[in-house]
Amino acid sequence: MAKPTIHDVAKLCGVSATTVSLTLRGKGRISEHTRERIFSAIEELGYVYNQSAANLSSKKSNLVGLVLHDITNPIYNQLTAGISHKLDSDGYLLFLANCESDADKQQRFIESLMSQNTSGLVVCPAKRLDTDYLHALKRRNVPVVFAVRSPDLDEYDFVGIDNFKGAQIATDYLLGLGHSKIGFVGNLIGSKTASHRVSGYMGRLMEQGLEPDYQLVRSCENNSRQQGYVETLHLLNERPDVTALVCYTDTIAYGAMRALAERGLRVGEDIAVIGFDDLPESAETVPPLTTVSACAKELGRTAAEALLLRINGSEEPAKQIILSPRLTIRQSCGEHLHQSQKSNAMA
Repeated sequence: MAKPTIHDVAKLCGVSATTVSLTLRGKGRISEHTRERIFSAIEELGYVYNQSAANLSSKKSNLVGLVLHDITNPIYNQLTAGISHKLDSDGYLLFLANCESDADKQQRFIESLMSQNTSGLVVCPAKRLDTDYLHALKRRNVPVVFAVRSPDLDEYDFVGIDNFKGAQIATDYLLGLGHSKIGFVGNLIGSKTASHRVSGYMGRLMEQGLEPDYQLVRSCENNSRQQGYVETLHLLNERPDVTALVCYTDTIAYGAMRALAERGLRVGEDIAVIGFDDLPESAETVPPLTTVSACAKELGRTAAEALLLRINGSEEPAKQIILSPRLTIRQSCGEHLHQSQKSNAMA
């Protein structure tokens, strides 16, 4: 007995084979009544949908690739959640690849995903991802959206956060609390993101008439607690007069807080600390960490929306979508003490 086909399902339901195909792929505006009839017919006939064959036939699958440069960075948990939630609601499956900051490996992952007839890609690029390769990739008409790190190519959509403004917000807040000896921990060498954050920090100090003090800026080899810990100790040795820290990330801030505690400095009382990313753990530190939110989940959702527009045929010029960061105020800058002093003054 011949296996039932998609045409047999369509005939039994009184609909077209295209309608059956759209229903199986979660696409199109198919009424709930029609969907139920189609799935009942599939069950009755014992039809098995061959996704691989459908991919080959349509030259497109319901697979979307997310290619990260460093899966160990906690911010990508939230980014991935934002992308996955949006894609899932539109009937797409997310495939995750981690290149471990290796540009050649990232390029191989992109090629592998494309060989599976991937509908599109969200890429958080590794450093030194070959520009010529990206130009060639564009000519192959596979929708690609870059996120977090910009490839600095006008022909691609990019979704990121205003890192310069985020550092300005953090520095402004500390200046408003009366600090002038403000350090920066985590100037990652070769990182454009770190460069933007340091520039925002220094720029705001200069606008307030404070000369840049490069002794207050500590570079880190990587984004780790250990580096935050080590470089904060170095900073305290060289500049014991520092009264506040802006940290490149929350992860760096966790290490900084450990170093400060070892030196007998009370975070939120003797010294203020601000992070960047607003990771879930930051609400649980002692004291809870004031931090600039990188809006990672929103960034992921926005990147997925931009990609879906391209998958669905949008030919609009490439867009640079930059989200505005916001400050999440907790207790690591002595906010509770300032509120108490303000209340006493008003009493």
